[in-house]
Amino acid sequence: MVAALPQTEPFPTFETSDFSGAGTFYFDLVRLQDRGDIPRGFLHRHSYYHLLWMSRAQGTHLLDFERFEVRDHAVFFLTPGQVHAWTSSVHPHGYVLNISTEFFAHMFPRADDIAKFPFFHLTRGSPALYLTRAQHDDLLPLLAQIEQETLERGAGCFDIVRSCLLILLTKLRRLYPVDAPATGAGPSHDLTRRLGLLIEDRYLQFRTMREYADALRVSERQLNEAVKRAVGQTASQLIQARIVLEAKRLLTHTGKSISEIAFQLNFEDPAYFARFFKKHAGSTPGDFRRQYSHPIDAGPAAKKSWTGADPS
Repeated sequence: MVAALPQTEPFPTFETSDFSGAGTFYFDLVRLQDRGDIPRGFLHRHSYYHLLWMSRAQGTHLLDFERFEVRDHAVFFLTPGQVHAWTSSVHPHGYVLNISTEFFAHMFPRADDIAKFPFFHLTRGSPALYLTRAQHDDLLPLLAQIEQETLERGAGCFDIVRSCLLILLTKLRRLYPVDAPATGAGPSHDLTRRLGLLIEDRYLQFRTMREYADALRVSERQLNEAVKRAVGQTASQLIQARIVLEAKRLLTHTGKSISEIAFQLNFEDPAYFARFFKKHAGSTPGDFRRQYSHPIDAGPAAKKSWTGADPS
């Protein structure tokens, strides 16, 4: 367990993963119970896809500054660049899957392919999925097969891993809550999905809604109506939410001044940026930076390490 000391330096970014000890990173899997350095209660990010499969855990997961409950049979999906930290008051059991962007590109050659999985959306869908025990146990053999292949490293092992992982993700997609807006189909949802991909790619370049509409070859009215039908928000709200998220990441990840962050996000007036941020985040940029300068706390039960010793 990480002691509650101020996190005065920008949080770390894990560029690669080498749980397997292979020396190169393509795909990694490890059991949670076999790693003394997991969970990590300090804010950090990964340059790869990260899937947390929790068979046994209890605590809190802070993911892009939104709190989620950590509990038995929870699954969390992270895309490259997302900021997170999590804790557990019990010794966690389960799996961590670290998936390089190259591995994902082989699985999903087109951006639209990965967009079909709602839990990998930054602007739509939830990155957490809570399974029943029966659902969890039904999918465990797929993880065991992936683990076996990564340990044995036989001929074509990653072909089998990709196949098993695609089946796992597809089955998890089926279990995604049916009332979640991101699971819908039809023209409105397709256009909203395309907008989400475009926002992620161009939110720092495009300044107006007209630019997004033109890139998607629809009118501004068509775009807003489609997004409203699909997710209950306007296109502008989705764009603003992405800008606010980036501001949060920069405030906690860098030592840049608030003015520098404002200019980086294309705000000409830092005072206006501060008002914009407070309106959407509920606190001033300075207060937000101070709030997330400490590791998260899993509660009183987590004050001891798994061996029972007080954390140093």
